[in-house]
Amino acid sequence: MAEADQRWSSGDPRKVLEAFEQLPGFVWVFEGPDLRVVAANPEVRAAVGNRRDLIGEPFKQAVPELAGQHIFELLDQALHGTRTQGYEQRILTDRHGGGKLEETFYTFDIAPWRDPGGSIHGVIVQAVDATDVVTARRAAESAATTSEQRYRHAASLILELQRSLLPKVLPVLPRVQVAAHYLVAGSDLVAGGDWFDVVPLPDDRIALAVGDVVGHGAAAAAAMGQLRAVALQALRSGSTLSQTLAVLDDFAGHSTATRAATTCIAVLHPVTGTLEVASHAHPPPLLVDAAGNTTFMPLTPASPLGTRSDPATVHTTRLAAGDVVLLYTDGLIERPHRSLREGAHSLATAASAARHDTLHENTSVPDRLPDRICTLVTERLMLADGGYRDDITILAAYLLPEPVTPLHLTLPAEPTALRPLRRQLIDWLSTIGTSAEDISDLIHAVGEAAGNAIEHADSSDSPAAFSVDAVLDGDGVVHLTCADRGRWRPAVPDPGRRGRGLAMIRGLVDHLEVVRTDVGTGLRMRHRLGRPTIVTSGAVHPRATRRRNPTVDEISIHVIENPDGKTLEVHGPVDMVTTSRLHAAILQANRGGALPLIIDVSAVSHLSSAGVQLLHHLAADLDRLRVAAEPGSPAEAVLTLTGLQDLLTRPARPASEDAGPKLE
Repeated sequence: MAEADQRWSSGDPRKVLEAFEQLPGFVWVFEGPDLRVVAANPEVRAAVGNRRDLIGEPFKQAVPELAGQHIFELLDQALHGTRTQGYEQRILTDRHGGGKLEETFYTFDIAPWRDPGGSIHGVIVQAVDATDVVTARRAAESAATTSEQRYRHAASLILELQRSLLPKVLPVLPRVQVAAHYLVAGSDLVAGGDWFDVVPLPDDRIALAVGDVVGHGAAAAAAMGQLRAVALQALRSGSTLSQTLAVLDDFAGHSTATRAATTCIAVLHPVTGTLEVASHAHPPPLLVDAAGNTTFMPLTPASPLGTRSDPATVHTTRLAAGDVVLLYTDGLIERPHRSLREGAHSLATAASAARHDTLHENTSVPDRLPDRICTLVTERLMLADGGYRDDITILAAYLLPEPVTPLHLTLPAEPTALRPLRRQLIDWLSTIGTSAEDISDLIHAVGEAAGNAIEHADSSDSPAAFSVDAVLDGDGVVHLTCADRGRWRPAVPDPGRRGRGLAMIRGLVDHLEVVRTDVGTGLRMRHRLGRPTIVTSGAVHPRATRRRNPTVDEISIHVIENPDGKTLEVHGPVDMVTTSRLHAAILQANRGGALPLIIDVSAVSHLSSAGVQLLHHLAADLDRLRVAAEPGSPAEAVLTLTGLQDLLTRPARPASEDAGPKLE
């Protein structure tokens, strides 16, 4: 028995406990594989609403709303030895038990809890509430400049080139809401080859497209712009989905910059819910229903564009009202240390949580469902493995439960009618998802038209009135009509400073027509609506620490001599940096195609599009080349996805670093 006055190495136990209870930060302590809460200071208990029976409860049961926010995954990683720091990360919790999630930003450190012998038996989390800092900074930024100006100062010239080649806005449609986020990975803001588009088609159909060109920099951006232009022209000219992909495939084969690009294009008929999808070596779309259930479409992708592949198979499904379909590039699900299956699971989990979470009205998460899903999915998946290693694109389309209802107003021809007119028109435009810039222009234009109706209409009716009608068509064009039942008075010879209303309206809308009839006068306006796309940088991301493993982070190539040829065992990542080394090793090993060769990629941790392009080129030039991959390995999934399964063979022996000579 220790003496009563004996002290811990950290101090008097009572004083340590008193200090723990008064710590200004947040401290969680979890124990065991189920992460039972064994300690939580008052600050952290208050952050989750002082829930009853918190201590001793498994954390996933105590705070279930964190599912899908990637917090549980980080805690599980800490149980296996990985320490992670997050910087000003958005966390949504139910503080008051009402089912609405409130927004808080935390800077945190998640670390393994080890016993004196070094074994891990729990997790310790330290956090600081950074909400006030984030809010103050955002307020200061908003007051200083517009978002576009901040973007231009932060982004490089290359990133601006990337943005100029992508659609600046997406259409606002009566039956479908769409949103897109493009995130440039890395701190040097080098443009990549991702692209996307949303194209209204006849019969109220909508084409959704994403694609990925091999490489980075200005050349990849230019190639991306070419493919997007070709696809846009084919779709607008009336080509079917199969015809559009055939045109892209033919075009891509004429240039090394566009060859081996991937793409997925979907055509949605909102009236029937029919969705047609086809892919060239691209990941399948993810469907998220109103309950948050997720399903990946079972596509049979063709080979990458320009590689002399068979035509892509068109798959058809039917969406229900309220469903969301997500198209994305492989950068969203590919991680050097994770399989494609794991990456796809993380995407589905994050998308489901973003779909069904009930958020507090004071959060800064976008209200529109497709914008919210794009925002939360990219934020939460950024936590995985310390951020994105490749550019990512995510495109969301939400099939509305009900189409947009036209607006019809009849108002007295009096100045007092202008205020309720603006209010009701703003409400209608906001509901359909109109951008702030378009709302401002249209409110000014309709206000001018209404002012003319009030001031100049000469009606025998008592009281005089005018009407405003607004209809959104399937091409994303809003049709506005402001009409009265009288006739305009003749214009005075010298209007002085007045009489510029029509000129102003013409400057605010795409088209203006003045219609004068025996029963009245009407101003008919047309204006194409668009919501800005989000193009930004992923340079700032949570920092994660991991033990360095040369077999994962560095490439090595081993040569195995066989009676009937050679086998190259490749370990580590095959990406833009290492592809040239692999190419040289292959040509050396098979003497330029003279000898049979097997490339064993079972131990490849990351097979990028640059590596896929190399294998496609070699497969066309070298008749005696085969590629081996263990079933379930990361490379095997990529090879199957990209149409190289015909080259696949089973490895002759398990991959081993000691298999033979090493090519430096």
